[in-house]
Amino acid sequence: MASLNIYAVLIVLYLFCATQINGRKIGDERDELELNYLCLKNEKLAKIQFYAQDVIGGPNATVHEVARAAVSTDALLSFGKVFVIDDVITVGPSADTEALGKAQGIMTSADMETVMMAMSYNIVFTSGEYNGSVLSVAGRNEVAEERRRLAVVGGTGVFRFARGYAVVSTYSTAVAEDSGVYTVLEYAIYSTFCP
Repeated sequence: MASLNIYAVLIVLYLFCATQINGRKIGDERDELELNYLCLKNEKLAKIQFYAQDVIGGPNATVHEVARAAVSTDALLSFGKVFVIDDVITVGPSADTEALGKAQGIMTSADMETVMMAMSYNIVFTSGEYNGSVLSVAGRNEVAEERRRLAVVGGTGVFRFARGYAVVSTYSTAVAEDSGVYTVLEYAIYSTFCP
């Protein structure tokens, strides 16, 4: 009989909690409207091209190693290394061209047989047409491949409910005098957005 009472109390408690959670509003009225329509009626496709200024090592590094597995070697992209990135993105391949924002996130060397980075990062636009918006990108980046494709998995601002893909290629690589490896990555992103 005592176990029956415990089950009755648990059921009542569950029902009470469930009604409290469902009764709360999350976000504002506009968010709820967008959830209902998922922006499908006004959805547009954007092709966005830019360049990421990627610097590994040296005083101006934008990529930093933050962890490594016990099996990692000293090779730059050895299996088990984890990096954080904070690359400037620009309109053209030169670092002197107009800055559009940043590519910020993490990448992990996650393949024991080839140079491959598992990546999760945000493209944060701080100027231009998409100022204040963010695209979230994730996927497998086989660095040695000429063209790599990663998934656009979401976003904020005009990119809320975004989906699509990014094509990444290495535009140029150079070793600087300050011992940094300077790489320019070319991006072509095809993504839906809500104007």
